[in-house]
Amino acid sequence: MAHTPKRALVLSGGGGRGAYECGVYKYLEEAGWQPDILVGTSIGAVNAASIASGKTARELEQAWLQTRTRDIQRFWRLRPWRSVYDTTPWRRTLYRFIDFDNLAQTDKRVLITATEIESGDLRVFDSQEVTLTPDHILASCSIPVVYPWTRVGDAHYWDGAVMANTPLRLAVDAGAEELIVVLLSPIGMRRMSVPRHPWEAIAVVLDLALSATFEHDLRQLERINRLVRAGVDPDHREVRCWVVTPSRYPGLSRILRYDPEVSRELIDLGYADARNVLKSI
Repeated sequence: MAHTPKRALVLSGGGGRGAYECGVYKYLEEAGWQPDILVGTSIGAVNAASIASGKTARELEQAWLQTRTRDIQRFWRLRPWRSVYDTTPWRRTLYRFIDFDNLAQTDKRVLITATEIESGDLRVFDSQEVTLTPDHILASCSIPVVYPWTRVGDAHYWDGAVMANTPLRLAVDAGAEELIVVLLSPIGMRRMSVPRHPWEAIAVVLDLALSATFEHDLRQLERINRLVRAGVDPDHREVRCWVVTPSRYPGLSRILRYDPEVSRELIDLGYADARNVLKSI
């Protein structure tokens, strides 16, 4: 019997730019490629949970096209201030994207990352170990300073992108042999505009630091593949990896901007880039 490789889709963070991931998934669905494992960070956690909960690409697309900035955030009105924005609207909007009842019963493995504030460690919420709730998703989306931290149990969490925006190792350790990674910033893109607001400065820092982390992880994956091909590492199978990135820089302002017109552009861009990169799948 032919071996069927286990497939993983890794979705990175980037706020309102996450509509790009919807476009990539739209192409994958048309191509008949379905993931067994979904790894998501920040807005990637939202899209990953949406796909795992059974939402079709069309349904995910509609969720994006119905969502505006006011559905995600509003200025923090209470004192003491915990952040620039209050994400109470985001909690309600999550139900537009995710069917949490279906998510609790999915046969797909979902890995959501968040950064535990008390320890500074990366925490992975694994659907095989916990029932994923809005709190787990919001924990992964809690951009420091911009959004408030999210409490899950006795711990407090910030955005998973603080520690690992594209955690390739999680997918490999979960057994993935075909891996599609979606980034929301072009690899090696360094000519970014000068930040005009504090939250844009935070986005630049995360983009630069986590791009380096991803490139390190990719080199590690290439090293594992070389060892497997040489017969030195019998505990792993060779992992085929495709990386889909925007063919043009989406812009810093779109991290906190959720607008149907912008989302339409990003969905179309994600679809076109996926078609160009993933012709061989």
